[in-house]
Amino acid sequence: MKDGVGRMQTVLVVGGTSDIGLATAEALLAGVGGTLILAGRESDALTDAAARMARDRRTVRTLSYDAAYSAEAVGAMVRRAAAYGSDLDAVLICVGSLGEQARLDDDPVAAEESLRANMLGPATATHAAALVLAEQGHGVVVVLSSVAALRPRREILAYSAAKAGLDAYARGLAEVFAASGVRVIVVRPGQVRTKMTAGLPDVPFTVDASHVASAIRQGVLSSAQVVYVPAVLRFVMMALRALPGPVFRRMMANNKRAPATSDSRR
Repeated sequence: MKDGVGRMQTVLVVGGTSDIGLATAEALLAGVGGTLILAGRESDALTDAAARMARDRRTVRTLSYDAAYSAEAVGAMVRRAAAYGSDLDAVLICVGSLGEQARLDDDPVAAEESLRANMLGPATATHAAALVLAEQGHGVVVVLSSVAALRPRREILAYSAAKAGLDAYARGLAEVFAASGVRVIVVRPGQVRTKMTAGLPDVPFTVDASHVASAIRQGVLSSAQVVYVPAVLRFVMMALRALPGPVFRRMMANNKRAPATSDSRR
């Protein structure tokens, strides 16, 4: 529940080791303390993330989560998180992985895992979170999508196609739950400097995780439904989507550096 001046008190990050998720939680809870719940695979990375975030009178808890969990298990996890803080003010869905497309081309099982990690898993978590927030009558779900969702690319086919599905589902849920007091915000970054993109050269409009966090915070405070990071990508993607297929493919062939977005972990 928000405090007397409207500041968030409880935030759940699904994909609890995500650089973007942690930076956004920091931005939303700045100066408040409050309760932060990190949901992810049980690992040293999750434990370390919790230790780093436990400061400034903040209570940090961890929960087990994996993109392969059933809808029932994910719903139970979100309800447990809500119980930690009496309710939830924000749920950040930062789940997924980039993967190596060349390997996925030759391995349908690996491709299925990528689609589950980047679409079905986070989509299920988004739906479960929206249901719990609707019971409260308030709250916001922030879904980390990608500009890659707007025009899937051969070089990152599984990732971009999965993000397209997640993006569409999240925007649909925004309409479904609008009357319940729940907001669902879709965030479409370009390439972000995170653990997941370590070693990749910067492409135009590459930003840091803190930049994404700041944009998300502004989106939460405003009435935004879709947030581009940086904002200029809204117009860049409008132009790219208008290009004929052959022209777009030639352009991408001249730039093999595949932009990625989230750094999320299950």
